Amino acid sequence: MIAHATAAQVQEALARAEIMALATLDEDGGSWTSPVLFEHDAGLHLYFASLPEARHVRNIQRDPRVSAAIYSYPGPPGGNLGLQIKGTAEPADDSSSTQSDGWQRFRITPDEAWLFDSRNDRQRHPIDLSQLRPSQRSEP
Repeated sequence: MIAHATAAQVQEALARAEIMALATLDEDGGSWTSPVLFEHDAGLHLYFASLPEARHVRNIQRDPRVSAAIYSYPGPPGGNLGLQIKGTAEPADDSSSTQSDGWQRFRITPDEAWLFDSRNDRQRHPIDLSQLRPSQRSEP
């Protein structure tokens, strides 16, 4: 049986980082990775803002599948701690996703997530998303 990551480990990993590596799919099927500032909610939805002409925004508009890696450097004393997330990106607001300053805000809903905490072992552990998701969606 695979041990699942704890909510405390997930929250610690999120609290240690402000930037995630966001990977999107280009038209030719190749990947494009961009560092973006992010926020999160209790359900592990990730939020970021980018300019509409950014390559990763154009990629998301064509194909919303994304993946993200969240790691801090240096990691916590005694090891490394990070998250790998696969999911779908969409505009964060139902009314108007473009803010007055021209930035567009997105929400990533994870389909699959993994935690790596080398202080405990050298294995990735799945994150049980159903245990993190509140009954109602809450944006940061």
